[in-house]
Amino acid sequence: MRGMSKQLYITTAIPYANARPHIGHVLVYLLADAWRRHQESLGFTVRFSAGLDEHGTKIENKATAEGTSPQEFVDKLAPEFKQMLEKLNVAPTDYVRTSDAAHVGRVQEIWAKLDAAGLIYKGTYEGWYCAGCESFLTETEAKAVNYECADHKTALEKVAEDNYYLKVSQFSEEIKRFVSQNIVPVWRGKEILEMVKNGAQDVSISRPVEKLQWGIAVPNDPSQVMYVWVDALSNYLTALGYPDAENYTDWWPAQVEVIGKDILRFHAVIWPAILLGLGLELPKKLLVHIFSNKSTITGRNGGVTTTTTTTTTTTGVRSGASRAKISKIWQRPFII
Repeated sequence: MRGMSKQLYITTAIPYANARPHIGHVLVYLLADAWRRHQESLGFTVRFSAGLDEHGTKIENKATAEGTSPQEFVDKLAPEFKQMLEKLNVAPTDYVRTSDAAHVGRVQEIWAKLDAAGLIYKGTYEGWYCAGCESFLTETEAKAVNYECADHKTALEKVAEDNYYLKVSQFSEEIKRFVSQNIVPVWRGKEILEMVKNGAQDVSISRPVEKLQWGIAVPNDPSQVMYVWVDALSNYLTALGYPDAENYTDWWPAQVEVIGKDILRFHAVIWPAILLGLGLELPKKLLVHIFSNKSTITGRNGGVTTTTTTTTTTTGVRSGASRAKISKIWQRPFII
């Protein structure tokens, strides 16, 4: 715990590297950057993490379709995301690509810690899956959307496979308390509370290699690959060097995590369970933004595909006036 430290940490949802940057990414970065600049003007030192989510079924499939390897596929796209940050004049202090060797090793250590704590067990998953969202759905959830992903407008896949599970249910009360107190806007938290009102469910956190090869290997089990969300969510810790860096406690917990509305359930349920399982504090706030418009989603979870140049010119994000307007959001007491 930092106590009265003048050091703060803000994280941003890492884009999924299956398509070019889009305007939804711009919104995440501008919100975070405005907060960083505001806090620095108050005398705080701010650490700001960003990155790229590079594993999973959708990337593996797209790479295969283009006749290239998944690593080559993401390596080709990665510079465009860095260029977007440069055009926006946003400079994160930390940047994690989830295919980086350092991140991979640290996530495997996180898995090992959860396993040693007795929070991981082997089970059989039977239910529904959306490859676009990289998301498992219960029968109730799938039926509610007529077995079609509400975001991607594609049919859900019925799957049955032996996976590892995380004992999310063990932390149901802590998750409910976190959701009721730490999500902005508050009504977004109420949606999650309704979902977990009867208790949070254990979550599948791996996939068989015959279903997915492009991911982080489960320690001591070459037949399984980690569920992409365990990999992606952990970047907020691995950016700080967790678990091997001695000074990660100078920055954790994050003061704010900026995310889109479509990935709230992962950040509000799975992520707290992972952190509690590791014995770590939970983020102070989850700031949840809406989609920039209602056009067809092309990334894993959001937005309209827009070139970096078009994005920066049409939104006017280079101007101080634009940032000043966004900065007003952070001058409210619910953030800090």
